[in-house]
Amino acid sequence: MRHNDLKSESLKVQWNFYERAVNNYSIIMRIMDSIDNGEGLVRHMPKVFVEESFFDMCKIILDGNGTIHEGFYSIDGTEDSIDSKGILMKNGNNTAPAIIDDAFGYGVVYIYPLKQGIRTVGFIVLGKKYYMDIQLRSLRELEIVCDLYNKALILNNNGHDLQQDVEGKSTFEHIVDGFPDAFMLVDKDGFVCYVNEKAKSEFETQKGFLTGERIDKVIPGVTDEVFRENGVLYGKVTYKSGNAYKIFTIERFPVQIDRDDGTLRGIIFKDVAEQAIRKEENLLREKMGSVGMLAGGIAHDFNNLLTGVLGYSSLMKKFLADNPALLRYAEAIENSAQRASRLTQHLLNFSRRQKRTTGIVVLNDLLDDILYLLKESFKEIEIEKSFDPAIPPIKGDETELQNVFLNLLVNAKDAMEGKGSLRVRTEKKNYGNSGEFALIEIEDTGTGIDETLRQKIFEPYFTTKGNSSNLGMGLYLVDKVIKGHGGFIEVESSEGRGTKFSLYLPLPADRMQKKAAQEKAQNSEILKGKTVLVVDDEDIIRELLKRTLTETGARVLEAGNGSDCLKTFQDHVDEIRVIILDMIMPGLKGDDVLKKIREIRQDVIVIIASGFMGDEQRIKIKEYRPDGFLDKPFTDRDIIKSIVATLST
Repeated sequence: MRHNDLKSESLKVQWNFYERAVNNYSIIMRIMDSIDNGEGLVRHMPKVFVEESFFDMCKIILDGNGTIHEGFYSIDGTEDSIDSKGILMKNGNNTAPAIIDDAFGYGVVYIYPLKQGIRTVGFIVLGKKYYMDIQLRSLRELEIVCDLYNKALILNNNGHDLQQDVEGKSTFEHIVDGFPDAFMLVDKDGFVCYVNEKAKSEFETQKGFLTGERIDKVIPGVTDEVFRENGVLYGKVTYKSGNAYKIFTIERFPVQIDRDDGTLRGIIFKDVAEQAIRKEENLLREKMGSVGMLAGGIAHDFNNLLTGVLGYSSLMKKFLADNPALLRYAEAIENSAQRASRLTQHLLNFSRRQKRTTGIVVLNDLLDDILYLLKESFKEIEIEKSFDPAIPPIKGDETELQNVFLNLLVNAKDAMEGKGSLRVRTEKKNYGNSGEFALIEIEDTGTGIDETLRQKIFEPYFTTKGNSSNLGMGLYLVDKVIKGHGGFIEVESSEGRGTKFSLYLPLPADRMQKKAAQEKAQNSEILKGKTVLVVDDEDIIRELLKRTLTETGARVLEAGNGSDCLKTFQDHVDEIRVIILDMIMPGLKGDDVLKKIREIRQDVIVIIASGFMGDEQRIKIKEYRPDGFLDKPFTDRDIIKSIVATLST
């Protein structure tokens, strides 16, 4: 189906829903009006049901303590030939609403049993002249309306004048107060005639909110368009209530009142603030996830190239000791490759954090990665960073905090219009009696924020940017994430003098301390005489591994893919001591190969080599017990160090 067809069909479905909603509310209002005027609910309501639905006929039968009350209306003047006996014959003892085809001269009939407690006291019968397939959602809406009518009959003592319950509430209030959304009745001049309990709870803190007040005066954002016209209207309104930011969709429909005051406007306010915010959060996460995936893919391919450049330049240096000029060139190549390797590593770190779920965050490393990646975009901004090494890892969500820092840093760049100074520092700090915190300061020399705006910057959908595509959710989500981590934010700023955001994140009482790294002796002699199988689809990487390991006295076997690896392993199953296994290969992937290797032999040492592997993939691969990981790009020293570490355990 074409896009335009889908759009047209979607609009049709929405319009059908709204039309049914208006009709159903109109039935409810007219039920209430019949009660208020002392008119019989049985005698007048059949006409209402027909006028406000797609049915052609309605018959209502009610047994009022032995006295039968009946009401009937047909759109084409058909005579009433339906009685209780006929209904029971068609419906049997069914106590639930039912659809019956070809009954009482109608193509389809809907029968709703009226109940008082567990006793059936009557029926609503609705008929359509010709057969039609009634959708499930329409049946459910019809059942709700009939339920409300049933309750109105019971509360009104089977059709007598309006009675008051012990709390003094009318039947109208009992029913409408049960609505899940805020509901109001407003006259043509905008004066509020009635509000339900939900509306009171939503709007009672608004200044001057009283029945009889103008709706546009007591609810900010409501315009006279809401009450001037008499048709169906759909819109949106936002307002601030204390620290809460509200977003409502508005549905207006006419409510016909057969009195001198004419037609009222029924207005439903549906709170969609949380829904809108969750949608925006999900969109931001999806965008960041896509960027991370792209960065990870590029970094993986780049790593394979860098592995060759870095590895061979380190090998070249060994043969150029007697040629200083060429040695300097080799060192320059190696240094350039190392810088490119660092950039690639930052990209990989960024990508991995989009999916990492360890719950442990090293704040200094996180900020360092982000600043390293952003510096190319901040060419005319002087970046000063100062990280406190005493800050231990904290518990938190790396993805969320990464997005927080990105948001604040990009905002700082925008505030400075691409030129100025940016200072980022961290510090372990005591905050009064609240305990120890990790303090992250992000300070710019931009235009600053005046006092009025500073009070609003953390509100959702607030923005000072003219770009209509900017929804102003950034700082709201920053504040939400920091509070979600148990922290808080302080803002210092004045117009023309820059802005400083101070983020405080609590340090856990049982702080996780970094264990001192205990490096094992890296004696390459341990490899002498050992058989090592290197598996990689890149020739240049296999050659680097082979040259490096051969120099240690190791015997090297090669395989260019997973299938060749398994064949070579089976041919030399008792000889091979170590396998260096690439993860990303055509055909069999590294994890599948490792699984089969473990099925053949449990004690062979397997080191996984990869330039890009997400945390989920690492967790999955651990099921097959790899002995170590060798991250690309690597030098000859990295290769030896990795293998020696596994052989020394």
